[in-house]
Amino acid sequence: MRSPVEDRDRSLTPNDSPALPNEEWELSELIQLVTAELDQAQDTLILKSQNRRLSMMVNQLNLDLQVDVRRDPNGRLLFRTTAPGHSGATVLKLGFTPALDTQVQETRKSVDLETDELEPLNTLPDIQESEIQRLRTVGIHSVNDLYGATQTPAMLTEVSLKAGVDEARLRLWRQWPFISDIQPESGPAGSIVVIDGGNLGTPEDTVEVYFQDRLARMIQRTSTRLTVEMPRSVTGSGSVIAKVNDQRTNTKPWRAHVVDLVVQTITLKTPGVLRVQQAIAFQATLINQGTLSIPNIPVRWIVTTTSGQPPIEYSLQARPVDDDFPTLPRTIIQENYLHGPLKAQETSTDPSLEFTAAFTAPGTYWVSVIIDPDNTLQDQSPTNNRFMLEFVVQPALPPPPEFNSPPNQFTPKSGRPGDRITLQGRNFNQGSPMVLFGTVQAAIISTSATQIVVRVPSISPRTTSITVQTSVGTVTTQDSFTILSSSYYGSGQAIGGNLL
Repeated sequence: MRSPVEDRDRSLTPNDSPALPNEEWELSELIQLVTAELDQAQDTLILKSQNRRLSMMVNQLNLDLQVDVRRDPNGRLLFRTTAPGHSGATVLKLGFTPALDTQVQETRKSVDLETDELEPLNTLPDIQESEIQRLRTVGIHSVNDLYGATQTPAMLTEVSLKAGVDEARLRLWRQWPFISDIQPESGPAGSIVVIDGGNLGTPEDTVEVYFQDRLARMIQRTSTRLTVEMPRSVTGSGSVIAKVNDQRTNTKPWRAHVVDLVVQTITLKTPGVLRVQQAIAFQATLINQGTLSIPNIPVRWIVTTTSGQPPIEYSLQARPVDDDFPTLPRTIIQENYLHGPLKAQETSTDPSLEFTAAFTAPGTYWVSVIIDPDNTLQDQSPTNNRFMLEFVVQPALPPPPEFNSPPNQFTPKSGRPGDRITLQGRNFNQGSPMVLFGTVQAAIISTSATQIVVRVPSISPRTTSITVQTSVGTVTTQDSFTILSSSYYGSGQAIGGNLL
């Protein structure tokens, strides 16, 4: 069995897994960590030298690291330390050597705010111990260091990113204008927004607030709070920034709720060929693709007619409305409904999206549905909230055939095969009519609108109904016709007596 000491001294092989996760890092992160460790080590040595004549110091530190390097899509150069037992394609050589203060001063930009004595960080207003520790990781140990490292807004932003200290806090300590909070953090266009912060100007200063580079209307302001109305043209996610005279604050994220109503289609619910005087039903499909739930909204259905005769073939065409579509003439129907509330990202099932109409004349028509016709919701794409459907109404079909009421449906009431029978009724002359005695077709002698003369077909004696079929319908008699035997009975001479 291997002893703990042997396990400690043994080098890892490629098959061994490292004890800690091997994450990617940036070079600046490594330098910050190493320099922070060196500062702490040097402070420890200085503390020990207080009671000794002889002390030690860290003179130089060299690091040779085998690493893998890659560049991410944002342009950052990322390193990953090669795992023990593996070899890396790149060797990173770093050397850390002490520098005298005079050497640093030669390359450091002068700071007008420097004083003879260093002011500790804990004198800054409302600073927390955790913030002090974060500032120290980037070499800021005093107020003088802070002022030197944040001489411009760009430098201050860099310190905020590297130290992990909120930019608004750094601006507070520099007495620059800043935004610390926005309420609400999102809302519809035109919302009233309260911006809290500090150093936001005096009554004599010019103070402006911009949402996504669009100027907001100022309602009320103090040096620590601005109340503004968000521009109605703002949509989606973006940033908010205030400007005091010519000095800008830090930015804060903001998301404007978006109303985006989309009518996807109009469906014709009535099947088959559409006819005059027929009830024709339509249904629109509406979805709220925005981020804001909407209240009750008006829905308008419009039917217009175009010139020209309907084609022989039934036709149907659907399309969304756009600004380039020509104005349709002659509105013949316009009806308004009220649509109930609709949540974001939901498809509507509201009955206001159903519409039924009947037409007194054949022709080509357009039916349109418009959601929120006056755009009171400030829809970001108002042309998407409407749709048009073209359809054709054909002339009404002729009336179906009908028999007269019994007992006047046919004469005579009985007959033999080949006898003439007259059927009586209405609408018998549509297309090429057909007459059936039961299921056997009869020969037609003549046809008019009110009569059909036929011969009784050759079938065995029976009682049967008579059916008339035309191109627009079928009708069957209520009375029954009696078919007699086809044998001949009458006077004549024959062997052995008279013919019966």
